[in-house]
Amino acid sequence: MILTLIVVFSALFVVTHLGLSHGAVRQGLVDTLGLWPFRGLYSLISFLTLGPAAVLWWQNRHLGPVLWELPWWPERIIAALLVLFGLLLFFQSLATPSPASMAPAKNEARGVLRITRHPMNMALALWGLAHLLANGTLGDVAFFGSFVIVGVVGAYHMDARLKREKGEDFREFCKQTSVLPFGVILRGRNRLAVDELSFPLAVIAIAVSVVLTFFHGRFFGGELF
Repeated sequence: MILTLIVVFSALFVVTHLGLSHGAVRQGLVDTLGLWPFRGLYSLISFLTLGPAAVLWWQNRHLGPVLWELPWWPERIIAALLVLFGLLLFFQSLATPSPASMAPAKNEARGVLRITRHPMNMALALWGLAHLLANGTLGDVAFFGSFVIVGVVGAYHMDARLKREKGEDFREFCKQTSVLPFGVILRGRNRLAVDELSFPLAVIAIAVSVVLTFFHGRFFGGELF
């Protein structure tokens, strides 16, 4: 029963998060409620779906059949590197807000936005992916998988809406960057400019990653090293 609830609430989090932000649905609710009441409702529904999933998962970790069990190095080494990269993206986004976020920002691909125009979404997805590598039971997969889906699919979903709302300037910005990290850099349409990144925020991200990695067992259970 508890496993079913974890899966159901995790799925509801994904469905409502993406469904309520869908163009016609979102616009209809914004027209009816107003923008900020809609955002309040959106946040409340996210809390009412993700909250129970998080509590139930935390109290019943590693519940259900094992879907996969990986060797030590991808489970721990690669997972730790994914978390580190996600933290770097997250903290760098504080220095260079994306026009794809709610914060006002220029349609300019610089800093971390050369890597991805959705650094916070990608940070969330990388965190979820790292934990999927290390946790292959059904309850864990349902819970952490919801973050990967919301992070990646939500970014593309957001782009489709913003292209309609913001017009040509935003579409041109999208051509200079990508959702998936390093996408346009690998295609030669942009470059990595290290000098545009915040060194202090990078140091903070690395420090947080080190603390979370080596004290993971004390904070959350489950030793990484």
